[in-house]
Amino acid sequence: MSAGVIRICCGPYESLAYLVVDDSGNAALIDAGPPAEEILNALGREGASLKLVLLTHTHFDHIAGLQGLSEHLDVRALAHEEDISVLSDFWPLNMGPPPDLKPLDGIVKVGSLSIEPIHTPGHTPGSVCYYVRELGAVFTGDTLFKGNIGRTDFKHGSPERMKESLLKLMELPPSTAVLPGHGEPTTIGAERANLEEYLGWLGA
Repeated sequence: MSAGVIRICCGPYESLAYLVVDDSGNAALIDAGPPAEEILNALGREGASLKLVLLTHTHFDHIAGLQGLSEHLDVRALAHEEDISVLSDFWPLNMGPPPDLKPLDGIVKVGSLSIEPIHTPGHTPGSVCYYVRELGAVFTGDTLFKGNIGRTDFKHGSPERMKESLLKLMELPPSTAVLPGHGEPTTIGAERANLEEYLGWLGA
């Protein structure tokens, strides 16, 4: 097996999850939208061994698949502590207790791959993008999309913090693939003009 990324479209919200797999089949799952079956099927097809789940943020459409995953796999789910602290504001009451999330603590190793969390608040206070240098890719959740950026008008959103987060992403190499939480992939270079325009709107 060669190292790479498997894109998974999750259910009616069309949120995207990604399996990041090293050349030995060790995998991290980035986000876990519902239903879990889509993710479990992808793991089976790839023959990958899931080591942990990394969450870009804790909105329902990116984490609700954790409930179904936990019925089949015993795997840790990590998120930024600022999003863990407001999880109860995002989690629907009719879904029972929210998932048990552990706080991120620096670079995450998955087999031979190093996954670097970049704290990018704005859409939520604990939004995180994950940069995998070996794959030349950054997983941006709902912070950056092709031709757009994440909304900042939800509860706990912040235009000021989003501005700072976009500036961080602009420091990545232009060739870096942008793999967002919804929609099509792009690159940092292709989005640079858009990012400069958004920074103007946000008062940069």
